[in-house]
Amino acid sequence: MGPLVDTSVLIDYFAGHETREARFLDRCFEEGLPPATAPVIVQEFLQGFRHPNDVDTAHLYLSQFERLPPPGYDTHRAAAALHRQARRKGDTIPTVDALIVEMARTAGVRLLTSDDHQRRLARVAGVQLA
Repeated sequence: MGPLVDTSVLIDYFAGHETREARFLDRCFEEGLPPATAPVIVQEFLQGFRHPNDVDTAHLYLSQFERLPPPGYDTHRAAAALHRQARRKGDTIPTVDALIVEMARTAGVRLLTSDDHQRRLARVAGVQLA
């Protein structure tokens, strides 16, 4: 399985922005290594669309991704612990970002993100960045 792809990358990729992360995502598809997504990422990505046709296109695009299972209580507890650990170091991480980093750690996959919060927390959590 490829990396867990954060919403920040999906938005840029879908908009056609040429970023390092978008090029990495292209390579995943070219090499037949399907990237992963998770329920909260799908929600964040889809809620940004205003037109039903765009949502339909996004659904088709997301069908190419592996789907991580919804996080359970243990994952949420571990995400809360990560959040507290970062806060003790003076870094307040949004709740969803802590959950996404923990889902990558739990699944044992790299994280592909352009979000600075997630990058910092991934380093704390020992999650490899793609």
